[in-house]
Amino acid sequence: MGFLRSPLEFILDTSITWAEFENQLRLSLGTEARLGSNKSVIDIGDGNGFTSRCGLITCDWVGAAVEERLPQKVVIKIPSALPMRTLQDSLSPEQRQFDGDDEIWKEMEESLKEAHNVEVATYEYFKDFDRLSLPRLYHGIPFESKDQIDGQICLEYVENSRMMSLSERHNIEQVAQIARAIGKMQACSLKKDVRAPDLCGGFFERFYTHRTKAYLGMLKGIFTVDNSSTTRMLMAKIENILPDYYGTNLPLTIHKQMGFRPVLVNGDLRTENVLLDKDSEALASLIDWQCTHFGVGIEDLHRIALFALTAENRRMSMPMLVEEMYSSLVENLYGVEPPYSLEKLHLISDLLFPHCALFFAAGCVSLITNKSFESSATNEVKTERMSTAVKGALEDILELHYKNKIHSDLLEFKTPCK
Repeated sequence: MGFLRSPLEFILDTSITWAEFENQLRLSLGTEARLGSNKSVIDIGDGNGFTSRCGLITCDWVGAAVEERLPQKVVIKIPSALPMRTLQDSLSPEQRQFDGDDEIWKEMEESLKEAHNVEVATYEYFKDFDRLSLPRLYHGIPFESKDQIDGQICLEYVENSRMMSLSERHNIEQVAQIARAIGKMQACSLKKDVRAPDLCGGFFERFYTHRTKAYLGMLKGIFTVDNSSTTRMLMAKIENILPDYYGTNLPLTIHKQMGFRPVLVNGDLRTENVLLDKDSEALASLIDWQCTHFGVGIEDLHRIALFALTAENRRMSMPMLVEEMYSSLVENLYGVEPPYSLEKLHLISDLLFPHCALFFAAGCVSLITNKSFESSATNEVKTERMSTAVKGALEDILELHYKNKIHSDLLEFKTPCK
């Protein structure tokens, strides 16, 4: 006969108990101290991520040795499809990228477990390198069986930091700092063999299969905030080329098709996955690595530039940002051969932009048309700013779609990843 546990035993209404979390944290820190009665957790992920529950835990250590320097606060991340389901339920049926019966969501839960394992493997891989823009990993528990329910990641709490925001204006230097940080991490992935099976395929490959006609419905949501003739004409042109991009996985296969060595890519480097120092506004840390995969670093650079910069600043600064990322890559290789030249990286940048920008545009429209996005004067400004960024991205997709023809016609947009 089983026994019932009090809801107070569970963290953020998940399957993770305080006792399980405490045991793992104490083990990773090698301490005999215990969490005190004033331990607490607050939800810091609501509205910022859609595939997990994220909490800030205050530890309240009891019995720590005098010489021990234990973290007073840590972050716990627990995979969950509930935030994604809540977002999908808030959208109109034609805008939903994932929809269906409970079986679909059971499959999503399994995919998120795989994505969680990818993130654990990513932090484990990079912990051998110093001075990267990553929070410290205290412990990561992967899912190793279907029945396992205690998957979790515990990370350093980056003090005096805040998330970047899609609705704010960010400057070019901030994105240049990110370009240099990811260039260094790409170099690391060329200096040490990647052996973890979770980093060699899985969730992110299947994610691309969802890029179907639902993308068109998502993009047409822009009409709810801008129904002008100019925007309708722009969307008509996008609709004409969009079938070429349904199911495309070129970002995952371009290195094989063009014959160069891939690097590890974050795959979801949007503003909300970047932490800034509250005082200096400089880069503090890059978070959320559950979409890590082999590819080209330009994918991450395009994403963060699309999310963080105005269309004008992005267009003006992109050549410089590519050079900053490439220079950082080369400087940190220490004798390892670069996978491509700067000239070739500029070409790859053009080729992959439409693929990255469609992801940005569809996701951004979903956010600003979300029923939970309350109407207010402040949000009207945010909506205008975000919709302008989307229209700028769509304009550039059209331009590069046709500019790329001489090269993209030699590439397959939809090919097996392995």
